[in-house]
Amino acid sequence: MADLGGISVQDVTKTFRIYQEQFRTLKERALHFGKIPYHEFDAVHQVSFNVPPGSMTGLLGHNGSGKSTLLKCIAGTLRQSTGTIQVQGRMAALLELGAGFHPELTGRENLYLAGSILGLKKHEITSRLDRIVEFAELGDFIDNQMKHYSTGMFARLGFALSVHVEPEILLIDEVLAVGDEAFQLKCLDQIRRFHDEGVTMLFVTHDVDLAASICDKIIVLDHGRVIAQGDPSEAAITYRQYLHTDEAITSMEITSPNGAISFGNINFLVDGRQITTIRPLDVVTMNVEIIMNEQVNDLVVAYAIREIGGNIINSSNTHLLTTDLSNISSRTVLSFTFNSFPLLNGMYEVDLGAHSSDGKTLYTQSNQASRFTLTGSSKSAGVVDLAVEARVIN
Repeated sequence: MADLGGISVQDVTKTFRIYQEQFRTLKERALHFGKIPYHEFDAVHQVSFNVPPGSMTGLLGHNGSGKSTLLKCIAGTLRQSTGTIQVQGRMAALLELGAGFHPELTGRENLYLAGSILGLKKHEITSRLDRIVEFAELGDFIDNQMKHYSTGMFARLGFALSVHVEPEILLIDEVLAVGDEAFQLKCLDQIRRFHDEGVTMLFVTHDVDLAASICDKIIVLDHGRVIAQGDPSEAAITYRQYLHTDEAITSMEITSPNGAISFGNINFLVDGRQITTIRPLDVVTMNVEIIMNEQVNDLVVAYAIREIGGNIINSSNTHLLTTDLSNISSRTVLSFTFNSFPLLNGMYEVDLGAHSSDGKTLYTQSNQASRFTLTGSSKSAGVVDLAVEARVIN
């Protein structure tokens, strides 16, 4: 049973029928007794997870992995074939573009229609209408038929309505991928505010860095199955590793570290000198001391460099870098060399993790394992130094 404001998904499967071509002859019809042959496939297969009240969970996966189908089952627009889904609290869902809107109606009329579906009374919609229109930044277009709206305008209105329903649970599909950057940032600010206010959110995205930076947990789907779930930093690294493999990994449940591996000293060096301040053109070596508490023969060590408390800027692991750790001693120093550090001024942190080559076992993880300061780049703003120059051409 899901707690108030929570989501519980247990052994959920959604099966679809794929029908073959229509009969071409009377003989074919007779052979099949008039029934069109079909085969079944599971878009979602035996998926289980919980989203605790007030938390944000990211749902990652390539196109066709079952993310949107699963979200529709949770929202109630599709019914699962087997399994149970329990949602406790007022829910708003941002599903595929235009869901819940009628193209022949105006934006204003659609707000009343969609708002009533979400459980709002007419006077409640009226009292929030100006705020919704202002948030959506549609102006006079609110009284135009929505068949004349762009994809970005659809997304603006849908998100604006959802956030003003004052939901306890918010489901967000990839609709935030459309629209201009300024509005996307506005939506993300609102999502962060909801998180601070204790709104439960399930967030579908392709942006692994975004998910790792704002979510409390990440779930990765492949062909309808959960292949990873757990800590955002480690699951994000595992997801990247999965994307670079030719075959799907059957199960990569991110569990608590088992302590077989631990990390010792972590140092940054330039020309053999230990440093804490890095310049963009420095060739930097990051030495990580690996302590093997138990014999491990399938070790993968991963790192992620991020802004302080923010987005991942770069990550990799010894599997992707083809570094063999199968015969290391019980106390070894692993060296990562960065031939340049094209970042802008600021402080950055490093997360570290160690897991088995199949991703099924987490040996250790260390978030905020080390920090460094980058200085000497001051010609632009942002995160990455693109070595930009400007000149006038007559």
